[in-house]
Amino acid sequence: MKLSRVFVIGALAACALAGCTSLEKGQCKRDSHCDDMSEKQVDMWVCYKEPADAPADQIGTCMRARDAREAQARYERKKHGKCEDKDGDGVKAGDACDPPVDCDDDDPAVKPGASEICDLKDNDCDDLINEDLPRCAGTILGGKRDPVVQFMLTLPAGVEAAENGVIWAADQHQIYRIDQNRKATRFAGSNKPGHEDKKGKFARFDKPRGLAVDVSGNVYVAECNNNCVRKISSSAEVKAYAGKCSNEPDDTGLDELGDTEAARFWCPIDLALDADGSLLVADMLNSKIKRVTKDGKVELVAGLGGKQDEDGYVVFGSSDGPAKKAEFNEPAGLAVAKDGAIYIADTKNHCIRVLNAGKVSTFAGKCESGKDKGAFADGKAAAARFNQPQSVDVDAAGAVYVADAGNQCIRKIAKGMVTTVAGKAGQQGYYDGPVDEALFNQPMTVSVAKDGSLLVVDHGNYRIRRVVQ
Repeated sequence: MKLSRVFVIGALAACALAGCTSLEKGQCKRDSHCDDMSEKQVDMWVCYKEPADAPADQIGTCMRARDAREAQARYERKKHGKCEDKDGDGVKAGDACDPPVDCDDDDPAVKPGASEICDLKDNDCDDLINEDLPRCAGTILGGKRDPVVQFMLTLPAGVEAAENGVIWAADQHQIYRIDQNRKATRFAGSNKPGHEDKKGKFARFDKPRGLAVDVSGNVYVAECNNNCVRKISSSAEVKAYAGKCSNEPDDTGLDELGDTEAARFWCPIDLALDADGSLLVADMLNSKIKRVTKDGKVELVAGLGGKQDEDGYVVFGSSDGPAKKAEFNEPAGLAVAKDGAIYIADTKNHCIRVLNAGKVSTFAGKCESGKDKGAFADGKAAAARFNQPQSVDVDAAGAVYVADAGNQCIRKIAKGMVTTVAGKAGQQGYYDGPVDEALFNQPMTVSVAKDGSLLVVDHGNYRIRRVVQ
């Protein structure tokens, strides 16, 4: 398509004599009518018409040049393409078809408007799998091997369901926003790692994971690789919030309290907001829980940290007791209940702990350190077993959900009992379908949405999954 400015003197003269009506915003007859469409004058706007050799007085639409090229390519495909119904389900497919088109013309059970069923298909052609079906696990974002799910994730790690229905996701070096219509956009971060505080896509992160969203819409990000906590404003401005953002050797392995700028973390990995708006931080490699207060201080909440054994090695324990004397082993998940209790996924101890009234106690599982100590068992909380639980969250009724990564499933703790909500213990894989048949590959993060559904980062499958109970 030739995109050029066309001045037709005869047509202009005729228009002047006939008293042409003014064009509405976004309409055009030539490229110059689109000059005011870009405020910053960064993008080139053109007057797009079909076909490319349309008459000069035909009304067109103002488009960015790149969008116009894509529109022309679609027009050419449609003009030379086919539109047919191969599977006989009454909906045609092909480049020459007007929407809606069949997204799988080889399967009569798949077409726009079809009833979604709990299987591995996008039955209604809306780019989602198994959405909103009870006792079903589906994919809402990502999927490297599935062409149906068009939005790809590189290395998803964190997910947070905000009160307003928006979902936030942390990918390899980016933060994504998924709106109520499940449209995903990159909100902040670039394709390269770093720790630059800039706006939106010009900022840089390095494998962010834990997310928290406050009542003003600010998003807080835990960055293990950068040893700090970042804050993204509602206008996408990114700034360091606590700690020094750096992965240099001299800035790694530190543990300092005090003012946010002087404080130091060692692989902060998860976040949660408490009742007064202070930010709780799982400082994983320091095996401590810290708090960033609203007046800019970092203080210790719980955790003794490591101790040197007789051979000089730093070891971590699992003892319960007063908060600052209790011991954790690389805690990776945090959640705050309505009553103020703080639940902790004590990852390397293979158990779930709770901090309440100044004391830490074992909430579910048996706290034992060692790779061979992880196990699986449902049942009473004390007799249940976990394997490297990575994340926890709490629903409105007080039930605690666990991303039990080593067991490849999602667990629930309620009324003193542990049950498996989705996935098959010990079976690694990918399958969207009934919750007791669904398969996960390293479920890393779980977040309870306002409607009670569970959002799960299926790390090894490059997906954000949704489990409807």
